[in-house]
Amino acid sequence: MKRKLIFTLFLGAFAANAQETKTFSFSEAITFAEQNNTSYKNAQLDVNIAKETVKQTASYGLPQVSASGGYQQYLTIPGNWVNNFTKVPGTSAPDYIFIRFQQEFASSASLSVSQLLFDGTYFVGLEATRAFMGMSQLLKAKSLKDLQMNVAKAYVTAVSTQKNLDVIEANIKLLEKSAFEVKEMNKEGFVESLDVDRLNFTLSNLYLQREKLQNAIIITKNALKIHLALPMTTEIALSDNLEQLETYLNVSGLDVNAFNASQRIEHQILDQSVALGLLDNKRYNAASLPSVVGFYQYQKSTLRSEFNFFQGNLTPNNEWVPSSVYGLNLRVPIFAGGLTRSKLAETNIKIEKAKNDMANFDRFAEFEFTNAKNNYMVNMKQAENQKTNLALAERIYDKASLKYKEGVGSALEMMQAETELRAANNNYMNALYDLVISKIELQHATGTPIK
Repeated sequence: MKRKLIFTLFLGAFAANAQETKTFSFSEAITFAEQNNTSYKNAQLDVNIAKETVKQTASYGLPQVSASGGYQQYLTIPGNWVNNFTKVPGTSAPDYIFIRFQQEFASSASLSVSQLLFDGTYFVGLEATRAFMGMSQLLKAKSLKDLQMNVAKAYVTAVSTQKNLDVIEANIKLLEKSAFEVKEMNKEGFVESLDVDRLNFTLSNLYLQREKLQNAIIITKNALKIHLALPMTTEIALSDNLEQLETYLNVSGLDVNAFNASQRIEHQILDQSVALGLLDNKRYNAASLPSVVGFYQYQKSTLRSEFNFFQGNLTPNNEWVPSSVYGLNLRVPIFAGGLTRSKLAETNIKIEKAKNDMANFDRFAEFEFTNAKNNYMVNMKQAENQKTNLALAERIYDKASLKYKEGVGSALEMMQAETELRAANNNYMNALYDLVISKIELQHATGTPIK
C-alpha cells in the first residue's frame, strides 16, 4: 500500500509539472476571451432571450387554439323540493316531494379557437420587442468592446512587467560580472574593498526588485486569466513584447482631428433608450383604443345515470349532445382613473432624462477623446526621446566599463553609468508602456475595435 501511495503521488506531481503552458499572442488572447469569457457569453445569451421575446409577443396575434375535456360524478346528486303536483285532493300524499334533476355522471369535450382582430398595443408591442432586440445587440457589442479593452490592458501590463524583469535580469548579470571582476582586482590590490561593498549593495537591491517583479508578473497574468476565463492554476505565456504591440496597434488610420460621438456604442445605446421611450409613449396611447377578438367554440356533452361511456348501442338519452358558437368580444377602455395619463407623463420624463444622459455622454466622450489624443501625441514623443536616451546611456556605460577595466576609470564612475543605464531602461519601458496604453485608449475613445 505504501508503495502504491508513493507511486500515485509521484505520478500526480509529474502530471502537475508536465502541465502544458498556453501561449497567447495579443490577438489570440482577445479571440480566446471572446470565445470563453462568461460575461460576454451572457451578453450573447441576452440577445437570444430578446429573440425569444419577439417570438412570444408575435404569438399573441396568431390564432389561439385550445381543447378541453371534463368528467364528473356526483357522490350526492343534488335536487329540489317541489309541490307534489301528483297529489289527489283529500289523500294523505305529501304536499312536497324531493326531485333530482341531475344525472350522476356527466362529461364534456370542447374545442376553442380565438383570433385577435385588432389591438393597438399589440402592433406597438411588436415594434418595441424588435427595438429591444436591437438594444440587446448593442449591449452585446458594448460587452465585446469592454472585454477587448480589458484584455488589451491586462496583456500590455503583463508584458510590460515581464520586460521590466528582463531588464533587471540583464542588469544583474552585468553587475554580477562587474562585481566578480572588482573582487578579483581587490584581491590583487588594485581597487579598494569599498568598491566591492558598493557593488554588492547595488546587487542586493536588484535582487529585491527582481523578487517584487516576479510576484507582480504572477498578479498581472492572473488578472489576464480572469478575462480569459482560465483557472488560476493554468500556466500562460505571452509571445508579443511591447515593441511588437506598439507596431501592431496601428492608429495611423484614425482621424485624430475629427470626432463624432455617435460612433461610440454608448451613444447608440442611449439613442436606443430614447427610441424605446417613444415606443412606450405610443403603446400607452394605443391602450385607449378598442380591441376586438373573434372566437369560435365547438362542444359535445352528455349526462348519464350510470358509467357506460365505453358501451355501444345505448339509448338516445345517452348520446353526446353537440353545440357550437362563434362571436366577437369588443373591449372599449373608458376610464382608468388617470393611470394612462400618469404613465404617459412618466414616460416623457424618462425620455427627457435619456436625452440629458446622451448629451452628458457626448460631452464626456469629446473630453475623453481630447485627452486620449493629447496623451498619444505626448507619449509618442516621450517614447522617441527615451529610446534616444537609452542608446546614449548604453554608450556611456560601455565607455565607463572599458575605462574601468583599463584602469583609467573609477568604480564610482562605472556604478554611476550602470545606474543611469538602468534608469534609462526603466524610463524607456515606462514610456513604451504609456504609448501602447494611449493607443488602446485612443481607439476606445474613437469607437474603433482594438482587435
